[in-house]
Amino acid sequence: MVLRTVLTTPAYLGMLVLVGGAAALLFYIAWRCLNGDSRTWAVLPPLPFQIAKHNTWPFMLLMIGITLLTALPSVFFEATRMEGARVATWNVVLIPLALVVLSFLWWPLAWTPRWFRTWAARNNRGATPWTMGEVERVKAAPDSRRRQRALTDIARLVGEDEVAGLRDKSLLDREVERIEDYNERLGITGDMDTIERARIIKAHRRRQKEQKKADRQAAKRRQG
Repeated sequence: MVLRTVLTTPAYLGMLVLVGGAAALLFYIAWRCLNGDSRTWAVLPPLPFQIAKHNTWPFMLLMIGITLLTALPSVFFEATRMEGARVATWNVVLIPLALVVLSFLWWPLAWTPRWFRTWAARNNRGATPWTMGEVERVKAAPDSRRRQRALTDIARLVGEDEVAGLRDKSLLDREVERIEDYNERLGITGDMDTIERARIIKAHRRRQKEQKKADRQAAKRRQG
């Protein structure tokens, strides 16, 4: 009965979808940051005015998601006119809301993933969050989307040479290789200015047009 009331009332249903969807999105982002596949965020500077030693915004997103999830039952209590339960729900919301504030100021290392604790224990913000043992373990793992994400992150933090040939090339990587191959074929070097490069490209395109025209004429002669 309560569920039918919520699902058939646009205001209740909209609130349920909005709050639940926002919480699910925040949980997904936090999970992607904390599961260890992508660690670049850990070495980024903290948020403006944040006094925590390390970047803690994924924990903040996690606590905001829990806050939204805690507030979700109030929709059902509102639908059933259970005012006391609805007020109690919003009082409970203050607990994870306090953790949101805590995550902005400070976050206990005991509540962080093992890889984050290991990195933070080095007390060196310049150190990479990837240990060489973890890098080798990722490199030896079966191919998967998670492995590719981790390899991309390792290439970004440790270096491209560490995972050369192991990760899928991104669209940007393939485009850079295409441009480099194109420049090599045309004889374009890095010390050339824009005008000189343009002249070489223009001459190359002119030769291509002439070659296509010659090929068409040769094809017509063979047909004739």
